[in-house]
Amino acid sequence: MKEISQETIDKISQTKLEDGRKRILEGFIKNDIPQQVNNNLAIPSHRTREWISFDQFKSLISQGKSLQELCHTYSKHLMAFYSYLSKGRVTLTKEEFIDQYNKGIPLDEIGRANGIPREHITYLREYYGIKRKGATYQKRLQNEVPLSQEAKDVIIGSLLGDGHITPLGYFSEKHSEKQVEYLEWKAEFLKPILTAKSWSYYESTDKRSGTIIKSHSFRTTAHSFLYEMRNKFYTKKEGKYIKIIPNDIDELINEKVLAIWFMDDGNTDWKYRNGIKEWENANPRCKLCTDSFQKTDLEKLCIVLKLKFSLDTTIDERNRIVFNTKSAATLIKTIKPFVHMELLYKVDEDVYSGRTQNQ
Repeated sequence: MKEISQETIDKISQTKLEDGRKRILEGFIKNDIPQQVNNNLAIPSHRTREWISFDQFKSLISQGKSLQELCHTYSKHLMAFYSYLSKGRVTLTKEEFIDQYNKGIPLDEIGRANGIPREHITYLREYYGIKRKGATYQKRLQNEVPLSQEAKDVIIGSLLGDGHITPLGYFSEKHSEKQVEYLEWKAEFLKPILTAKSWSYYESTDKRSGTIIKSHSFRTTAHSFLYEMRNKFYTKKEGKYIKIIPNDIDELINEKVLAIWFMDDGNTDWKYRNGIKEWENANPRCKLCTDSFQKTDLEKLCIVLKLKFSLDTTIDERNRIVFNTKSAATLIKTIKPFVHMELLYKVDEDVYSGRTQNQ
């Protein structure tokens, strides 16, 4: 058998390297490569090898560098992942990854289900900027108590109103002392995810009047449903997370959700001035204080309110949702069975007329 010369071996090797580089270059053009979210990949192998972003990888390959050359300086595992990515083999989107990961599915199972080798799925998580969830998270999910539909309604309605979910999956809400009973009522639905340390009490001084402002709040433990809602109701804009209205809000909202939302942010003008009704047949007007949402989100809400509850609304100059008189009556009738007794003045004129002051 004729021996192959070293020169021939080097030539074959060089040809393979060049062909591999060309396939990667073609992939940059032909394939829909997901955008890198977070450049600071926290993979242990980077401690001993210099790290580069995918854009830097593209630049070096385009300048004529081969994978073999890059592996002398950078992690060969990272280079292999970037090569894999370049060839269009990743079809799992960031949103799909988050959805599966938040359900507690292990990384190797996510990889198998989506045809991604185990050695690449960890890099993909970091590439998408998804925070690592360890064994504690997996264990919590295994022991997690399912939330009732009523609890979910309270959370969704509160997210439209005064509630907040942290990036770590904790729900929290704060109210003044005069609405502490309403806050406790909400908390009853969320008992499975509350602890003895969930409640907090605050005092602050009003700079204008000098009076003491007392308020109460509670914070739940983390829960997979809260992670899900966090991803639906929040997005990052200009470096900050803001609350948004999810595209599937029509599937999330129901009569109780609407009631919670109105109790948090709604107001009814019963047409009283100084305790006296302006005229006998005056119809109430209802508004929702929605100025924290963007105009496009409010337009989305108005469409859903019309299609789902037959409520006609407009958006005023202060970015509030306003119900016309006919729809105000329909709204009150729809949500009244779900309203807490402390807030009945918002939906019952008899209760309101016995009060000394408005909201």
